Amino acid sequence: MSAHRLLPTTEQNKKEILAACGANNIEDLLIGIPEEVRLKKHLSIGDGLSEIEIKRKIANIIKNSRNKKSALSFLGAGVYDHFCPAAVNQLTLRGEFLTSYTPYQPEFSQGTLQSLFEFQSMIAEIFSMEISNASHYDGSTSMAESALMAMRIKTNRKRILVSSGVHPEYIEVLKTYLTNLGIEVTVIPRTDDGKTSLTATKSLLSEDVALLIVQSPNFFGCIEDMQEFSHLAHSKGTLFSANVTEPLSLALLQTPGEYEADIATGEGQSFGLPQSFGGPYLGLFTTRLENVRQMPGRLCGETIDAKGKRSYTLTLSTREQHIRREKATSNICTNQNLCALWSTIWLSLVGKNGFVELAEQNIAKTEYAKSELTKLGKAKLRYQKSQSFNEFVLDLNISSQEFIKKCIENNVAPGVSLQRFFSEDKNGLLIAITEKKSREDIDILCDLLKRFG
Repeated sequence: MSAHRLLPTTEQNKKEILAACGANNIEDLLIGIPEEVRLKKHLSIGDGLSEIEIKRKIANIIKNSRNKKSALSFLGAGVYDHFCPAAVNQLTLRGEFLTSYTPYQPEFSQGTLQSLFEFQSMIAEIFSMEISNASHYDGSTSMAESALMAMRIKTNRKRILVSSGVHPEYIEVLKTYLTNLGIEVTVIPRTDDGKTSLTATKSLLSEDVALLIVQSPNFFGCIEDMQEFSHLAHSKGTLFSANVTEPLSLALLQTPGEYEADIATGEGQSFGLPQSFGGPYLGLFTTRLENVRQMPGRLCGETIDAKGKRSYTLTLSTREQHIRREKATSNICTNQNLCALWSTIWLSLVGKNGFVELAEQNIAKTEYAKSELTKLGKAKLRYQKSQSFNEFVLDLNISSQEFIKKCIENNVAPGVSLQRFFSEDKNGLLIAITEKKSREDIDILCDLLKRFG
């Protein structure tokens, strides 16, 4: 091999590597890949560029792009634009925290383990559930893992019911998880008020249903009657799982623990994590203590060391790397330590009173936006009979995608087109209003609707 280890491999290097593998050429290394799935053409990515050429190209792109710092965004759909104090970034981005590795050796990882313990404690308190893990990849995988957990608890049941009010991408992830397990997934329809049909749920529930999943606020912003669904599920011996993509809502709404959910999952992005083009995010997973041995993911516990001092360690390990594969309840490897720490610092700085105040601002500003946008006569509020938290659907007089295009030309992202998820829904616009939106910001959106709607 070349002594210059940081330089590209030479032709001689390649020959030596192939010889060591017992291959004559690169194609010999691909013999296990069926011909029909191989790419037969070159990728359309152009020739390679030098570092200086790449920098020039990026500089030119930035020069010709719109000013994103002054842009307004009303995007939501599971990812929300909340305020994050500068102190959170300053603390979280310290070098010692920048790792996704699991703290296997507690004697060297007490700081990391304590932060995970505090994270678990905060999430369990916010959800009013007995125990939380630390943590999952994102909200969609947390919800899918709740289904796998339910199948382990209810071993004689092979059906899952999930509300159509759940984020459609979460439902897709759920179906993908269960594709080869012989589990039937049934999607419950909604009523005209945008909420999960209680009548349809009653007719679909039977003794072979292991889990009922409902989201509130749901994908369309509507607040569901979670107490009713919880009672209905338990009347059939079915586990009930609550999904929460906007956990800030739990500052004001009834919590999963209060309506006796068996499992509650969610997305922690609202707790200080930037939108970041879709990730990385933070999956939240809580349950009752009686189900803890079936809970996937990591669990950090508090104990005392040999000297009687308080200490922290991972406990009840569930990964297949730790125990026999047939007993594992999880194969999650990459840890979300940094994202969990990020949200823990954010929650600590916001505090209980601030948490409630933020939620109140979200509701107040959303109601103002609803009122101002609908009085223009250019759009109608789709689900007028349903309460919402910080997200709602407008039915525009024109195509939502056409409206979005005109708004983006004016440096505003007005919301998410529902046609992206439902091909037939051409006029629906899902709008999210958070505490970061001022009266002036909402008035700008109103002006754009007045001009282009």
